[in-house]
Amino acid sequence: MYESSVSAMREKSQAGKSSTNLYEEVARKIQVDIVRSNLVPGDKLGTEIELAAHYGVSRATIRHALVALENAGLIDRFHGRGTFVADNKARLAQVHGNIQIIVPYLTTSFTGRIVTGAQEVLFHHGHSVSVLATNNCQKKEGEYIERILEQGCLGVIIHATAADYYNPWIFELQRQNIPLVMTRHYPYMKSHYVEANNYQGGYDATSHLIGLGHQNIGLVTKHPGFMASLHERIQGYRDAMSDHGLVVDRAMILADLEDHRYVYLEDRSREHEQEVMAELVEFLEKSPQMTAVICLNDLAAADLSRAARVAGRVVGEDLSIMGFDNIGISANLEPAITTVNCPTYEIGKAAATILVDELAGRNESFVSKTLPMELVLRESCGPPPKAERIFAIKGGG
Repeated sequence: MYESSVSAMREKSQAGKSSTNLYEEVARKIQVDIVRSNLVPGDKLGTEIELAAHYGVSRATIRHALVALENAGLIDRFHGRGTFVADNKARLAQVHGNIQIIVPYLTTSFTGRIVTGAQEVLFHHGHSVSVLATNNCQKKEGEYIERILEQGCLGVIIHATAADYYNPWIFELQRQNIPLVMTRHYPYMKSHYVEANNYQGGYDATSHLIGLGHQNIGLVTKHPGFMASLHERIQGYRDAMSDHGLVVDRAMILADLEDHRYVYLEDRSREHEQEVMAELVEFLEKSPQMTAVICLNDLAAADLSRAARVAGRVVGEDLSIMGFDNIGISANLEPAITTVNCPTYEIGKAAATILVDELAGRNESFVSKTLPMELVLRESCGPPPKAERIFAIKGGG
């Protein structure tokens, strides 16, 4: 099904293109492939027949593409001998866009720090960078990748758009041998990726609250879909509760909060805000015995802090709130939110380093890196009310 859907998309993308556009696109792809394959001046390319088969075009189109590259001084063609990489390889590296970084949003610190870390490494190695924001739209993500495949690109770093299914265009990047590093990976896809240790973050957050004396610990998250990061945070929470002999109460888990911001979009309509607040107030009122809640991103923690006031709870006294990701808002609330720091800047640097190594041919297999998360302790978490602490001392776990 995947192959047929991608073939249909490719055929649609080719429809309406002139032969001139096609040979120019093929010329760009050859240019990219020369750089990516680390060919040096004097290395021989394939024959026209071989290149036509490789790029899936006619021999006439390949001939036009090679003439364009020769006129640009990027290759040398000798009758009876073949086609060779020219001495002017510096110009070969000047591919439009060079390295592409695709992220859901550019307006927030989370993905902004990933991009900043990646840019630092890529610039140091002589690469330019283009950043594309999908606005959390998987269709837009596919359109960007389609354009990248048409125009050529040395490599891609992508923080995949959250959705309920995989984007087939990401698999197409791999099929066409475009070097790819993911900073939000697909669990069942083999690829280079860098992520935070979300399981450890969930486990440590829960263990910290248990260490303060909490036993009735809730959890709030958006619908996790196929996002490995949220599933791992939830599993860390469950395992920490189990390891400390505590039971997870299903009534204290809100696993489908209807808030589509995730950790990126920091604006929403007034109506949407009221719906989220009403859902959180109901969640708190339904479980008055709950003394702590882990929210799987800081924006949800901020909302829960507001909802607590409406429900008559005092954050940091009779209700502790733990956030995730350590975005700017968490430190600026009253009280400031205890959170789990996600090393986004380091993730960007590591992803770019893997991509640079891939371009240099130094990666023998898929590289995966998991970076540690750490607690950032602030005023929103404290011991539970005295009655529960006495219960814990007398044998409640």
